[in-house]
Amino acid sequence: MSALAVTLLTLGMVSVDRTQKLMSSLGIPISKGKVQDALTTAARKVEKALDYIKQMILLKFVLHFDETGIQVNGELEWLHCACTDKWRYYSVQDKRGKEGIDAMGILPMANGVAVHDFWKPYHKYDNVLHAMCCAHLERELVYAEESGNQDWAGKLRKLLQTMCHRRAVLAAEGANAFPTEELDAYLRQYDELVEEGMAVQPEPEKVPGKRGRVGKGKFRCLLERFRDFKDDILRFARNWLVPFTNNTAERAIRWAKLKDKVSGCFRSKAGAGQFTAVLSFVSTAALHGLSSFDALLSVFSDTAFQTALSWRD
Repeated sequence: MSALAVTLLTLGMVSVDRTQKLMSSLGIPISKGKVQDALTTAARKVEKALDYIKQMILLKFVLHFDETGIQVNGELEWLHCACTDKWRYYSVQDKRGKEGIDAMGILPMANGVAVHDFWKPYHKYDNVLHAMCCAHLERELVYAEESGNQDWAGKLRKLLQTMCHRRAVLAAEGANAFPTEELDAYLRQYDELVEEGMAVQPEPEKVPGKRGRVGKGKFRCLLERFRDFKDDILRFARNWLVPFTNNTAERAIRWAKLKDKVSGCFRSKAGAGQFTAVLSFVSTAALHGLSSFDALLSVFSDTAFQTALSWRD
């Protein structure tokens, strides 16, 4: 009964009230308090397994990070996610930036490659190499090309797509890196396109007597990101273990918007923390081929940690 209730809460994103009503309609008598107690108990029982999940994430060379806002009792809190293609860990924090990232306790301890978007606090960690999500950049390049008639943006987007496609083709043939001459040609073309863009989007000059910083505009700022973060943007080209996008993390946090639509906000931060703790476990279980219900059966039979130990990459 408890495993079913928590499955509806987590996998189904159903509210406590609706979970109680659904189970009652199936002839399973349960109160709202018992539903909430089941979640609280599950969160406590997965604590050791979650420590193991965190450690497994930290052992990986490539880690994905993302964050999104969630509503908790009418207030904005932040859902932070650290994950790989086999492991997921969620944390609810008051802050979106470095304070929240530190509190989750994964990125400050990592030593591989952190894949993320251009949210500035991620760049404050020099214990890892950084890799930018090129899917985000492609969207910005599309906007620059279509709304601003920036030809360089279309060419740069095509170059990124060419490199991504070519890498996939070569990898299918057994290669694990671009031939040196081919990579050098891509890097030269990248530099030339950024310079082309800089030429048509020069840095604005300060107007004499006008106070404050001069606005550079979206397109100039985008170009400066391509210039200043070249190594991070093109890390996927130099190291084929690094993915082209941050889709792994973006998919992992997509449920937050679904939860808001289906059952609304969390009623308390404690409840949000319990929910994400259990979801960390069951979503990781799913990545290892175990259903959410079976994962929760292991939780309520006090074998969650042993179950987690059986998972392999």
